[in-house]
Amino acid sequence: MKENKKKNKFLKILRKIKFRHFVILFLLLIANSYAWLIYVNTVSNTVDVHVASWKIDFKEGDDEIIDYVNVVVDNVYPGMPNFSNELKAFNYSEVMANVSYSILEANIMGDTYITLEGRTEYGQQSSPGDLTSDQLKSRLENNYPFQISFAISSQSMEAQTGLALFTTTVTWAYESGNDALDTEWGTRAYNYRQSHPTDPCITLKVKVYITQSNS
Repeated sequence: MKENKKKNKFLKILRKIKFRHFVILFLLLIANSYAWLIYVNTVSNTVDVHVASWKIDFKEGDDEIIDYVNVVVDNVYPGMPNFSNELKAFNYSEVMANVSYSILEANIMGDTYITLEGRTEYGQQSSPGDLTSDQLKSRLENNYPFQISFAISSQSMEAQTGLALFTTTVTWAYESGNDALDTEWGTRAYNYRQSHPTDPCITLKVKVYITQSNS
């Protein structure tokens, strides 16, 4: 009888131990499964997220610049050789890029302009008579016997291989078709060089914008 009681007591203890072990094992399995799911989701998110690179290299000749184009023309006169300044923008990023520009300021033999875009860029208050970049562009192309013009080869650049050329040109034909303006500004150019021998006749500052395309 005593042996049977001991045996029954042992079986009860064994059952209790097994049940406790089962509960503990079950809880451990749940905890480990939850931890594994968190780990898997974390790793999966890390692997799946891809940030597109965005790299633009500007080059003017062999010199790397950021986003400003400074154009300097030392001397202008009727029949001068055509002046050209070229900026190359390379799109090495993984998305298409848009190209645009704003004229910030200009000095034409003492005629100084700061555009509304230029005032904003420099953190200045606008002044009465300030022109927009487009208005100044039109004036530089049409209000002088010489022409100052701007051109972009493409307003969009393909991803990784895109190239855009921003070109500034100054031309002054020997006879522009307006003798009065030729004489007036030819004389002014000569006098300006005499009184400002170390200063260029024309300086321009342009900002080129490269932005990611939404398409």
